[in-house]
Amino acid sequence: MKKYISIALTAFLALTLFSCSKKADIAGIEPKLPNLQLSSLGYQQSSPFTLTTILQVYFGATAKVPTGKFVVDILEGSTVVKTVTFPSWNGNDATSTDKVTNHTISYTLQDTTYPNTQVYSGSILLKFSALGLSVDKTYALRASAYAADGTTVSTVTQNGFFKTIAPPAAN
Repeated sequence: MKKYISIALTAFLALTLFSCSKKADIAGIEPKLPNLQLSSLGYQQSSPFTLTTILQVYFGATAKVPTGKFVVDILEGSTVVKTVTFPSWNGNDATSTDKVTNHTISYTLQDTTYPNTQVYSGSILLKFSALGLSVDKTYALRASAYAADGTTVSTVTQNGFFKTIAPPAAN
């Protein structure tokens, strides 16, 4: 009889420990999220790069406010070498024309259970030939995402982000 009572108590304990399901407290967590936050910045191509490279940079972000401009700074050490400004998170940079596209940005909204927060998965194409870079240099990249009203900004900097090299010699 003690054996059956022991089994019953063990089964009851196991059921109470593992039968509950945990759900995220959406209403409690969402207000604690920042209004705008860049969460990641990177690329999948192999470095070093020649000056003819078009680098695809990926970014992730969350926003509870409408988004505005997006700025990418290329730095050598702490000196800004080039600034690329995108008026919005989708489209060409400010220096592109109807005939020449220098740099582009785009995003996809990801599914989220937060009703007032959007999750962005984006990419930026940077045309090195339009950046005025030098050979045999290592550059940092600073991305700054702005809210539409300009008062909120989130910045991520990746030091030693990419290196440039001379193109291979022709045979």
